[in-house]
Amino acid sequence: MSDEPLVSVVLIGFNDVGRIGRALESIRRQTLRSIEIIVVDDASTDGTAEFVESVAVNDSRIRLLTRADNSGGCSAPRNDGLRMARAPWVMFCDSDDEYDLHACATLLRAAEDWNADVVCGTAIRHDVARDRDKRWRPELHAADRLISSLEQEPELLYDTISVNKIYRRSFLQEHNIQFPDGLLFEDQVFTLQCFLSAERIGVIQAAVYIWNVDRKAEDASITQGRMQMRNVLDRVEINRRMDILLRDSSDELRLAKSVKFLRHEGYLYLSAIGENPHPEAAKEAADEFRDYVRNVDPRAFDFIRPALRVAFYGLLTSDLDLLRRAMRWERWASVVDTVVVREESGDHRRELWATGSGEPVLNRSAREWLDISHLNLLDMPFSARRYFHELREISVSRSRVSVVVHTVDFASDLDGDVEAHLVWCDRLGTVIASLPLQRDPSGAADSIRWRGSGQLTAHIHRPLMKPDKGSLGVRLRRGTSVNTTALRAPRVHVDDVFVPIPSVAYADRPAGAQLLPGERASVSWRPARRARGPAAWGRRAGHAARRRLPGSGNELSRARQALLPGVTDLECSRPIVAYLPAPSAGGPRSWPLDLTLWDQKMAMTCYLLVAGEIDETVPTRVWGSVRDARAMQLGEVLDAAELIITDDPSLIDTAGPSLVFRPDAGAGRYLLPNLPDGYDVVETTADLIDAVHSVLAASR
Repeated sequence: MSDEPLVSVVLIGFNDVGRIGRALESIRRQTLRSIEIIVVDDASTDGTAEFVESVAVNDSRIRLLTRADNSGGCSAPRNDGLRMARAPWVMFCDSDDEYDLHACATLLRAAEDWNADVVCGTAIRHDVARDRDKRWRPELHAADRLISSLEQEPELLYDTISVNKIYRRSFLQEHNIQFPDGLLFEDQVFTLQCFLSAERIGVIQAAVYIWNVDRKAEDASITQGRMQMRNVLDRVEINRRMDILLRDSSDELRLAKSVKFLRHEGYLYLSAIGENPHPEAAKEAADEFRDYVRNVDPRAFDFIRPALRVAFYGLLTSDLDLLRRAMRWERWASVVDTVVVREESGDHRRELWATGSGEPVLNRSAREWLDISHLNLLDMPFSARRYFHELREISVSRSRVSVVVHTVDFASDLDGDVEAHLVWCDRLGTVIASLPLQRDPSGAADSIRWRGSGQLTAHIHRPLMKPDKGSLGVRLRRGTSVNTTALRAPRVHVDDVFVPIPSVAYADRPAGAQLLPGERASVSWRPARRARGPAAWGRRAGHAARRRLPGSGNELSRARQALLPGVTDLECSRPIVAYLPAPSAGGPRSWPLDLTLWDQKMAMTCYLLVAGEIDETVPTRVWGSVRDARAMQLGEVLDAAELIITDDPSLIDTAGPSLVFRPDAGAGRYLLPNLPDGYDVVETTADLIDAVHSVLAASR
């Protein structure tokens, strides 16, 4: 048996002694033992190299290279590791991540069976803070397959990370493929070079890489890391290099790359620009980013979400206020921070984002850029609308709370009959306490200024408990309809503001709510004790003498973000499709339909009524085209739909044409009902979308 390893694993790290041990152990315990582990320490000063040396004493497969100077990125250490590699196959790992137990064996087996140059496995994004896993780009890894070129499957452009793959080392040497030195986001150029040069690219479903992500750190970096000019410059330079690599490729592939850039890099940097609190830094980044965006294929803007297109229009016209407002829809749970204008011409109606310079850009009129008809904002029921409520002022004096809130009246229909309250809600949306708001007539034409002052009214009759944390919102009532939308505080510091709730105070329980900033500029609260002092203690002691009503100490379950209620009074210009998956015998069935991909491909084509179990947070931007049909009568759904997507044998072809969709086919052996013979089973959302297009085209 040869002593030469089959796979060289290049592990890089810098000042990561606290985490590199986990990554190194995940490589050492691989079921494929014939590997060499090349650790490249990028001039750490925290003892990382010494730690690796101590482990290498007991594992001869480990080889350590310590760089004399820090490279400032990942490219140089990875290239160093490539030069040291001896095995015919090579893989990469970062010090803060780890491999699946069978990663090397799984990828190597596929590479050898297919004689591939590159094989891509599935990466699992592990949310460290929430201890949750999510498959990275699941639509790309829905089935094992061999691809002859990137032209065959342009969607692989979205699988840009290098660490979930195995590479034939001779292939990298033959084509002189290395990571670009001195640049961040180096994976994209490296991966694209591999995809363009490879004659055989393997894609497998198996999970091979655990990508540990600290979401809080990511959110904190949005106005720091991404706004550092080096990051912006490097991102632009990387994309310029990718454009050069694609220069001789097909028009379709170049367009696909432009669309990917707008959806991914564009979203990230427009978010960073819009949320940067430093105007000069935001302007500097916008100026640099704008120069590149002006050269993007103009057709690509037809393939991105309407609000994101509006934000790009703000970037291209140097209107950062427009950019910021549009990105609030994208980032902040679809709040509408503009006046929406409806234009009607004959039978054609469209909705426009009202603000904008009116300047044509890239041979498109302002109306084309600002057209957001797809979102159907003006047709949304009052209860489902997402108003932008901004906290402008807050102060507390003893038990009296004073606030000023601005609301953007995007539909221009919040007349004088609307009642408003500032509400403290728990995580299920139950109102814990409220403060009435009064309309201030001095508000601007497109917004309402509310003022509130007084003592909070409690809506629970028990002491506050630890699970009673939640968020602040504004509840509007118009007749019998109620709307509750989160309060945002992008310009007001709410840290440690204590708001007393006297009627639920007890001597040994929290006496009010402490405010703190939440995600996406929202305002959260958690129970807190009243400030110290004789008067405060006297009030609390008095409440303690009351009989306490029983209250649950259990953790409240997380509220799930729901879709718009299913309704059938939709535009007849678009067909209605129903998604009715069969229930699982083993309990709630996970959500197999990729709503984000559906929204990208089908939102302008049809409406979708869905009736499956929602197992994850639903993107609010799909509200314009996807409706929740679980509360509707089955007969009503079947009557409304022109096409049924289902794997329930009792529904197939019972009310018009059907498509049989079962992506989790393996569960069918023991959890799902058997399908009748003679039907083609669609197993991926991408294939389903193609099939829906075909059926609808034939029926129309």
